[in-house]
Amino acid sequence: MKIAKYTFANEEVVLDFHEYDSCEFRDCRFVVLGYGPFVLNKCEVTNCTFHFAGPAASTIQTMANLYHIGDQGKALVEGTFEQIRNAGSQPQG
Repeated sequence: MKIAKYTFANEEVVLDFHEYDSCEFRDCRFVVLGYGPFVLNKCEVTNCTFHFAGPAASTIQTMANLYHIGDQGKALVEGTFEQIRNAGSQPQG
């Protein structure tokens, strides 16, 4: 669902399967469930927080568990973060 030029304030906003275009978010609680993609395009975000539930929460917990098993786990998680940091900066081949 696409939502454009709308102001959200002091509310919970589920991101999965939504495209937000030129929206404003103030003091909102973003919820990522992990069931589908979302887009925040040209949006203004002020004092909002992200919360993970469902499959997204399971993924976060898995990454946290890996991170705490030792040096190999930390390296795996840090490598994943590096891939995230570089996403979009690499030419597509």
